[in-house]
Amino acid sequence: MMLRSVVVLCLVGCVGADVRAAQVLRVPLEYRSVQQAIDAAKDGDEVVVASGCYSGCIDLLGKAIVLRSERGPEFTTLSGDGCGTVVCLASGEGPSTVIEGFTITGGNGELDSSGVRRGGAIRTLGGSPRIRRCLITRNTADIGGAMSIEGGSPIVRDCWFYSNTGAPEIDCRGGEPRVIRCGFEGDAIGWRDVGMITIRDDCGPAGACCLGGSCVMTTIDACEDAGGQWRGEHVACAGDTCPPSCPADVTGDRTVNMTDLLRVLDAWGWCP
Repeated sequence: MMLRSVVVLCLVGCVGADVRAAQVLRVPLEYRSVQQAIDAAKDGDEVVVASGCYSGCIDLLGKAIVLRSERGPEFTTLSGDGCGTVVCLASGEGPSTVIEGFTITGGNGELDSSGVRRGGAIRTLGGSPRIRRCLITRNTADIGGAMSIEGGSPIVRDCWFYSNTGAPEIDCRGGEPRVIRCGFEGDAIGWRDVGMITIRDDCGPAGACCLGGSCVMTTIDACEDAGGQWRGEHVACAGDTCPPSCPADVTGDRTVNMTDLLRVLDAWGWCP
């Protein structure tokens, strides 16, 4: 019995010794540059960037890490300064790879095999990373002034795009990207509202989505995620596509009835 206990304890100790706790790597306190911290990080780690402007392009190298700012995009900038695509996610990064809370600017894209520059600020290739709470501005490319998506299923959420050169702002070639609660310059939809862009059909069938009294072109998934009313594939935004909204019509079925009241009662209480 004593021998068995010793063996069990030894096995538990050996297994436990292989478990590595996730680390927090701080820039610039511990690493002078963002890329140096990424290079040192292991899957599951978090790279936290203090306020400031950090020059140079970065590559996430396929790592399942969180790269976030301490204080948000108003205080923390990733500036490409013409180095190419500012944030490269071209190694099949998955949903555990997260970019959050940066202003991303000064990118001019990467040359593809045909000599065309794509993805001024961000490029994703066949992966599904998450990009959240970023301001993507003053980047340029021949196509996809802000972002180039090639396959995969990245999710871009709560971001704001403006003053990027190279239409469309987000260029998509295949895949199933989702753009949720984002704002785009000229949309007539504010930063705190939900905005979508017209995306190419190979990114998923686009159609009209009625959202807060406005009509935007997007996919059914993005429309429903935003709480909009989907009008159908290839339905264009026209003058009568989205009638004026009725604030009391909570369900959006153009009728105020008991269902709307039940929705309100179900949500009754304090709003955070």
